[in-house]
Amino acid sequence: MKPTETGKDKVKKICEVLRKETLEPAQKEAYELLQKSREEAEAIIAAARKEAEVLRAEARKEIERKKAVFDASLKQASQQAIESLKQAIMDKLFNPMLAEWLSKPLHEPQTLAKLIETIISAIEKQGVEGDVSAYVAAAVPAREVSALLTPKILERLREKGVLAGGFAGGVEIKLHKTNITLDMSESAVKELIANYVRKDFRAMLFGDMLSHSQ
Repeated sequence: MKPTETGKDKVKKICEVLRKETLEPAQKEAYELLQKSREEAEAIIAAARKEAEVLRAEARKEIERKKAVFDASLKQASQQAIESLKQAIMDKLFNPMLAEWLSKPLHEPQTLAKLIETIISAIEKQGVEGDVSAYVAAAVPAREVSALLTPKILERLREKGVLAGGFAGGVEIKLHKTNITLDMSESAVKELIANYVRKDFRAMLFGDMLSHSQ
């Protein structure tokens, strides 16, 4: 015969049933939900950190790219400014100095006569045949130049004397047989000399500037 259950025992059993069937599953579900939420939160935080790192890396790359573009632009601008300065110095200093240095001798009858004789002598040494004509700048008296030439040179000239040309200074020698003109006018001589001395002049004047700009 089973002992008679008291009211207290019945309540205890009911509480036990409620705990097992309701409270424990709810606690388990709450724990699982909390654990899932924690995992999801950690995943979100990890993704956010990863995305932030990607954004930082992209920002660094963009900054580096812009810095590289800026540095390249600054270097190019500096080089252009230096080249512009060099050219200005060449145009305002070197070229006028060279023109002034050449202008006087290339307008002197003695210099022009010597130049004509030198060119014609060189032509003869090369075995070039035929008449030639010699021209001097219109500003130089052709008769004075002719008077300074040797008879041998005058004989070689078709006109037996020097003619006036349409250039500023210097001489031109025309070879009639080959229809070639040897240009030793002021502008041609200036360019010829400039081609030889311009490099040395630039190196002397811009040596330090060239090394610093590289």
